[in-house]
Amino acid sequence: MKTDLNVSINELIEELIMADMKHSQLTDGLGALDLCTENHYLGIYDLLLKIFQVERCVGVDGFTHTYLCYMHKASDFPITHLGEELRPLAKECYQSLVELAKELKGGEDE
Repeated sequence: MKTDLNVSINELIEELIMADMKHSQLTDGLGALDLCTENHYLGIYDLLLKIFQVERCVGVDGFTHTYLCYMHKASDFPITHLGEELRPLAKECYQSLVELAKELKGGEDE
């Protein structure tokens, strides 16, 4: 089965980040109500580590810290059906991760 995708890999990664931000908004809200959210991990971050090829790089903890900071910033945005308000934040997160991945891999191109 052949499928034509009209989306670039960059846009796809931004969509994944935005989906994780929406999920983060949900789990942060549930946590604020003292509800357990530890079993609701989506695994998007693990996928991004593989996509950026940094899962075994020295210094990956800085990559993780940056990603988690952006996830927490998502809680400052309104919660909406499609989460379009998160798009600029997801783009900013993506660009930060691209730069960090280049640094972690010694300046190689993505």
